[in-house]
Amino acid sequence: MEFCGKSCIHGHPCRGLNGENVCLPCLSCNNTNQKHTANDMCMICYTEPLPSSPCIKLECDHIFHYECIRQILEKRWLGSRITFGFLLCPICKTRISHPSLEEVLHPINCLFEDVKIKSLTRLQHDGLFNCDAINKPGGIFYQDPAGYAMERYAYYECSKCGKAYFGGEGRCEHEHNDDFNPADLVCGGCVDISREQECPKHGKDFIEFKCRYCCSLAVFYCFGTTHFCNTCHNNHTVVTNMSKPQLPQCPAGESSFSVN
Repeated sequence: MEFCGKSCIHGHPCRGLNGENVCLPCLSCNNTNQKHTANDMCMICYTEPLPSSPCIKLECDHIFHYECIRQILEKRWLGSRITFGFLLCPICKTRISHPSLEEVLHPINCLFEDVKIKSLTRLQHDGLFNCDAINKPGGIFYQDPAGYAMERYAYYECSKCGKAYFGGEGRCEHEHNDDFNPADLVCGGCVDISREQECPKHGKDFIEFKCRYCCSLAVFYCFGTTHFCNTCHNNHTVVTNMSKPQLPQCPAGESSFSVN
């Protein structure tokens, strides 16, 4: 991206983007209402001052290098589980928004809404809309069922269709699970199954699989044949070499009755 090319009334060059309808506030002028000056470093890269590269001002009034904020959005979340902390201003945690970022923000915002709707639907199905975490004053999710649901449930992005699919509760997720192949994240609808296994009402949309090595909900689909939960996937070299009696036993036993 190129600099704006315009100057303020005092002759200072604008350090914003070329082609913007409204220029970036001048970083060199003395303005008591301005949150940043020409001497400030970019709070993302921490290596160069703001005027060294074209900048944008977010809706929260914080200013960053355009390329730095774009890289954060393009890299998205860390690990396998979908999280949206990267979508917040690095300084004040307000949702990132700017016209120049619309192209990269649009698919992320669509994914956010998809995860939000699916999480709320599952929260309602589990009967947790009236839980203390949402209705007790003082809690971080007070009157915020969407925030609580998205924190409680773990969703993953299918490598084939790009949709978010349920992978269990977030408390079961191993933090910063970076040792994974994104191609192994496959939703139930994209797993190659026979027509006889499809639900006659919903098709493949709500299919979920158990881990091959325990009874936990599967998240990964590896080797084209095997479903893994997070724990077994992280220890796949161990569990794949275990004999059947050594593996975790299903609490339902051979009777296949449900376990409350």
